[in-house]
Amino acid sequence: MVIAYHTDPGAKRPDNQDYVGAFTNSFGRTMVIVADGVTSNEGGEVASAMTVEHFGHAWESSQLETIVPTIEWLKNQTIIENQTILEAGQRFEELSEMATTLVLAVLFDDQIVVANLGDSKAFLLHGDELTQLSFDHTLKNEMIRSGALSAEGASNLPNARSVTRFLGVDQHAMLEVIQHEFVDDDMLFLTTDGITKVLTQDEIKATMRLEAPLDIRVFDMIQQANSLGAPDNVTAVLVTHEKD
Repeated sequence: MVIAYHTDPGAKRPDNQDYVGAFTNSFGRTMVIVADGVTSNEGGEVASAMTVEHFGHAWESSQLETIVPTIEWLKNQTIIENQTILEAGQRFEELSEMATTLVLAVLFDDQIVVANLGDSKAFLLHGDELTQLSFDHTLKNEMIRSGALSAEGASNLPNARSVTRFLGVDQHAMLEVIQHEFVDDDMLFLTTDGITKVLTQDEIKATMRLEAPLDIRVFDMIQQANSLGAPDNVTAVLVTHEKD
């Protein structure tokens, strides 16, 4: 298995509130994780860094080998981390409203567990099909999924793209978790919304399929996004079974 990742401020932002990492526990299970600090709230970069580092180091100390206890661990760790962020905000006034999105994947032999809060995303490239595995927690999507509004009605909502789930701000940090096959030729792609604001899925797929080392593909995707004026921070993680 090969993992490559990089993060960049993007074309229009002076700072970077994205944070990314990869961590392996004592049984050799690897977690890749991306967090995107909420830019409208001061301290977003602190929240994203705390989340990745705390999740990552807790995972490194874990002795989890199978999927079911891993899912329970992720849910519990989300509650713990959310409380840690809230307590930090109580100690430091300038961080009182800090928050971050989160998307992660834990890699098993032929399966992955994907979990997220907010609109950072996980995609799977299987054959020639690129599929988003994560669910974007936005006002529009939540209203459609609940059946409260049709897709057309939800599109006309004020603040339709507002993020509805994140770590920080309040006690309601409900992680969404799925399990999916991850077989030999599959490739996993984790990202914040900076890349998907400017690159189509076809463009992303073409870069993922380049005949180049995985880290070159990551840098190429970020460069493409920046050349198109990426309005937000840009982060890419690629994971494949293939040897680099």
